[in-house]
Amino acid sequence: MSFKSKILGFLSLMLMVLLVGTFSLNMSNTQAFLEKQLQSHANDTATSLGLSLSSVANLEEPSSIHAMIDAVFDRGHFERIELIDMDGKSIYQRVNNELNEDIPSWFVNAIELHIPTASAVVQSGWMPIGNLEVKGHEGYAYIELWVSFKEILQYFLIAAIVFLISAYLAIKVLLRPLQKVEQQAKAIVIKEYILQEEIPDTTEFKNLVIAMNDMVSKLEKVFEREAQVAEKLRLMAYQDTVTGLNNRHYFDMIFNRLVDENERTAEGSMCLLKLNGLKELNDRYGYQLGNDFIKHIAKHFSEQLDSQDSIFVRLNGIELLAVIPNQKPNSIRDKALGLIELPQQAATALNLEELPVDISVAMIEFSPKQSRAELFTQMDVLIKQADEDHHRPVRIQSDQKQAAESDASWETRLDKAIEDDRFHLFKQSSFDHKQQIHDSELLIRMQDEQGNMKSAAFFMPAVEQLNRQIEIDQLVLKLVIASLTDRPVDITYSINLSRVILDDPKLFDSLRPILQQAKGLNLAFEFPENAVQSHLKASGVIFKELKQLGFEVGIDRIGMHASNMHFLKILRPNYIKLDGAFSERIESDVQTQSYVASICEMATSLDIEVLAMSIENAEQMEAFRKSGIKFFQGYFFGTPMPI
Repeated sequence: MSFKSKILGFLSLMLMVLLVGTFSLNMSNTQAFLEKQLQSHANDTATSLGLSLSSVANLEEPSSIHAMIDAVFDRGHFERIELIDMDGKSIYQRVNNELNEDIPSWFVNAIELHIPTASAVVQSGWMPIGNLEVKGHEGYAYIELWVSFKEILQYFLIAAIVFLISAYLAIKVLLRPLQKVEQQAKAIVIKEYILQEEIPDTTEFKNLVIAMNDMVSKLEKVFEREAQVAEKLRLMAYQDTVTGLNNRHYFDMIFNRLVDENERTAEGSMCLLKLNGLKELNDRYGYQLGNDFIKHIAKHFSEQLDSQDSIFVRLNGIELLAVIPNQKPNSIRDKALGLIELPQQAATALNLEELPVDISVAMIEFSPKQSRAELFTQMDVLIKQADEDHHRPVRIQSDQKQAAESDASWETRLDKAIEDDRFHLFKQSSFDHKQQIHDSELLIRMQDEQGNMKSAAFFMPAVEQLNRQIEIDQLVLKLVIASLTDRPVDITYSINLSRVILDDPKLFDSLRPILQQAKGLNLAFEFPENAVQSHLKASGVIFKELKQLGFEVGIDRIGMHASNMHFLKILRPNYIKLDGAFSERIESDVQTQSYVASICEMATSLDIEVLAMSIENAEQMEAFRKSGIKFFQGYFFGTPMPI
């Protein structure tokens, strides 16, 4: 029972006691008054009628006596008037024992009236001839009591209703601060921090609200500090302190994911920029100016080659690397040639009189399953050629492979695959440390013309180049509905949606009809972290709508992008998936372990599940488990299987 109900119950009980007591006292006083009134009336009637009868008393001719008794009886409220002779024999009587039929019998039985009989001596001269007995009729008293009972009861009911409504409203107003405190407490559980702006006047509530506000403020600071610690650990582990770009350690971690044939972005371009003469610049102008020069170069290098999912790394003191997924070298040739102007632009911005620095640029294509040694050998060859020929400081890998298929060719190829139903769903499950299935991720595969199954890395670059991502999303959803409808599902199936939905939320409209059909299926939808961070507002709207439809939402590839984890508190996803790159170093790198543990701690405090990805062996799983991770996914548990 609520505090409000208890207070109202107590007040109702007190009101009931008060009303019953007042009611009983009022009824008792009314009853006593009526009894006394009837007795007095009977006495007066007996005295006056006795005198009247004495003046005309003649037992031989009783008609006058009868007439006088009848006259008095008919106009008064009497139960009995009787004249009795001296021997006790009734001479004449009138009796009325009937009660008013409108009075309930329970009311008559509940009230016991005591109306005494009045008497007077009737004489003839000095000789007594009989006794006159008069008793008032109790029906008159019952009528008056019943009328009084109804009036008092009606008044008390109205008064009670008014009182209880007023008490309820008053208590509601008085307890409003407690309701807000309850809201604050519930919000704290889900890591939301609400302050009460309005401080109540009641001393006890005022102190409670002030104390609660102080606690909320401190807890919010604790959460912010956790987010800052996680970001600081990420910066320490993976960011170059001078340029702000990712460091070599970061690149080493993510390389295998870049060329994983199961990734959507498993091909693209790498552009290496080498600063020649940086030592001379530092010797002439000092290291501070040298650092400013590198910052300027790094800033414009990343801006000029920026593209969706691009990664920028400072490999060492004089080399910067750009990884540009889904872009062929020829498609960004002009941007690469423009890099040659960066040193002079930096010199102008920093007011350098002489510039002992020039740059060399090498750009190559990467594709699935290429080794790091192979790629860096190709870039080293091109860089050396650029160093030796100052007239051609930008070298772009000549395409010795078979020419890539044209957009028109891929358009036809995709249309044919859709027409022939050659897109299929595969699933890869995640497990807990006891290797019990937690959920499954659904993956799309395309069967080529020869019957071989190809991962998303084979066709998604072309899909994105042709802007057909929404069409593929619709296709995936239809396949999911066809596969899972009427099938018992006891786990959640997660699906990756294209980031273009966040780039342009209007595209989400085309998915709504299919999502409505999927309602009731145990599905989750996820987006990559960098896309969510770039479109935080749109992500919030879409996440909310997906949850309202009954689906879970998740964020993929968490942790390897420059971001403050505070956005997790804003979006409240059901789960997050760590970037698969963490698996490369989780066993041996203390900084990676600390960073993963901080992410897990913060997510757990928000009731967000954390999944470790790309698990290849039991040692990696155990290292993640020690960092607080409970769920794992990767080839250690098996390859993706057809659904």
